Amino acid sequence: MAESAAERQEMKYTVNDRQQSLRRHVRARSEPAVTDRDGGRGFDYDAIPDGYYDAVYQRRRGIQSKWHHLKFRRVVEEMEGRHRHLDVGCGPGTLIGLLDDHFISTGIDISTTQIGYARRVYQSESKRFYAVSARALPDDCRGYDVATVVEVIEHLAPAELDEMLRDTIERLDPGGKLVMTTPNFRSAWPLVEMLVDRFGQPDYAHQHINKFTPRRLRQLLQALGLKDVRVHPYLALAPFAAPLGWRLADKLARLERGPVERVAGLLLLGTGTKPRG
Repeated sequence: MAESAAERQEMKYTVNDRQQSLRRHVRARSEPAVTDRDGGRGFDYDAIPDGYYDAVYQRRRGIQSKWHHLKFRRVVEEMEGRHRHLDVGCGPGTLIGLLDDHFISTGIDISTTQIGYARRVYQSESKRFYAVSARALPDDCRGYDVATVVEVIEHLAPAELDEMLRDTIERLDPGGKLVMTTPNFRSAWPLVEMLVDRFGQPDYAHQHINKFTPRRLRQLLQALGLKDVRVHPYLALAPFAAPLGWRLADKLARLERGPVERVAGLLLLGTGTKPRG
């Protein structure tokens, strides 16, 4: 896929186009402002420094960093056997940066700030980043066999979410796999969110406008016409053990896989494949 074509596509955005597109394809905690359901200004994603959450990942200490490590680790597991990858709402490019050159990855995000960071830090022959939505990608950017949407869907109103996911699936080859994560609002996540809002830096109250349970996420994937739909909770207590030991948290993550995380998992992992024919 030619980078120059994508750059030409980016230049087609007018100022008004960018204002309208701020309501679409918002990356969790690392993209521009959203508009809330009452039409007012929501969380200001432009206030987050470029690459902030990549720095959180790279510091390799504390609950927040371990959270991202364990979250991305499970997403990468779901990508096994795939090769051509689209990451929607890629933010600073952390997930793509974890992948070896077996993957040919395209990361997209409407935040020019985060895409600028991703290009400086992670861009290579096998890793490309574009400041566009899935719909605005050049026509030759298609034929992916896996697409990831990591903690994005909770930031979008239903109509916007449906548009974004259908645009993403349209870019997949038949048999291509969609991998999504989102907070599990049928777990202790609302309590975690309340505590983070009160004592931490992220302001989830203004970011999370679309809340999912396992049943609702399954219904969403099925409504998109995907096959082999699977939804299950993951990531329970392990990140909170990180202050006691980085490897201890990894060990706990292995122990809680299965029955524990299915009962107590704070995130949802949803997957489905695009029908063939």
